[in-house]
Amino acid sequence: MKVGVRDIAREAGVAVSTVSHVLNGTASISREVRDRVLAVARDLGYLDQRRAKATIATMERVVVAFDHDFVTSGDAAFRNRALYQGLRRECDRRSLKITLSDDAGIDVDKIMEIVRSEKASGVIVMGSGGKLDLGDLVKTGLSLVMMNGEERLRRADAVVPANAFAASAAVRHLADAGHGRLLMLATADRDHLAMRRAGFTEAIAALDLAVGETIIAADDSTEAGEAAVALRLGEVSGLDGATAIFCLSDPLAEGALRALSAAGLEVPADVSVIGCDGIREGRQTGVTTVGVGYEQLAMSALAIMESRLMVPKPARSCILVEFGTELIAGTTVGPPPGVRTPQESGGAMRIRGKRFRHGSVGGGGPNARSVFDRFH
Repeated sequence: MKVGVRDIAREAGVAVSTVSHVLNGTASISREVRDRVLAVARDLGYLDQRRAKATIATMERVVVAFDHDFVTSGDAAFRNRALYQGLRRECDRRSLKITLSDDAGIDVDKIMEIVRSEKASGVIVMGSGGKLDLGDLVKTGLSLVMMNGEERLRRADAVVPANAFAASAAVRHLADAGHGRLLMLATADRDHLAMRRAGFTEAIAALDLAVGETIIAADDSTEAGEAAVALRLGEVSGLDGATAIFCLSDPLAEGALRALSAAGLEVPADVSVIGCDGIREGRQTGVTTVGVGYEQLAMSALAIMESRLMVPKPARSCILVEFGTELIAGTTVGPPPGVRTPQESGGAMRIRGKRFRHGSVGGGGPNARSVFDRFH
């Protein structure tokens, strides 16, 4: 249902002219009245409605270019699929058309040709979590936003998952459950997993927890995770007194669960397991994990692009939006063995979902934070 200023005025208990002044900034209105009008406008959906109209007026088509490592086929590409599907959904919601740059890698000449022929508003570069040199593309002056990665010298706006913070949130959840000695199941490659590894290390130090030797999987897959944990369990040291395992990804967490089950260990009675990704396609039902918002990154990316088009400036500070995280409740985290829970039911400890908030900018929602960087 379409909402108008009369609806807002009625719900807020003010005159129509007052609503108009608040929304357009054309007169001095008291803080109390202004906040009340904006709250009503937000609750009724008017601000979203108005924002959508502005988007349609300023943006009609975007070009999407892909990092040469960006693939959407295969079991290991579930993050990229979630990222791309999220962009498609957000563009559909905003009535924006998409033109794909089919060539692998960032071909500036090809992108410019598409932008001119399609009269596109800007370019979205979809990355695989690493840093790219987009200097030549930045020099074109196009409205440019990178998703799931950063420009090497931060000369372009970017929206990324809070990978390091997600790992920290997972560690804190395990600590809250009573675990004092943890293990990490990791891989030696992939930039986004490296950030999670750093977040784990920082949280361990901050909380003064004990940590065993990291378990290294051959790659970021369920099979590799299962093999790595099985190998560790077969060694004399086993889990080395650890009561919980933090896995750098949900596929690794599923692998860990398989290996623990095969070894006759119960989760979470004997050992707790937590993953990191939160994408439904990539996780087994019931696994406790931390969602990093791959599906929602497009919301911020397009909002940033829209703001650049509406308020152009000759020199602009670049924006880095780090999307927030959310703990996804599951049944794989409980207290350490021998620690009784308030429920005392003999089953797994109930886990209540938590949100870890940073602040907000650029349409990133209540769980995003931003970093303003150098000029270009």
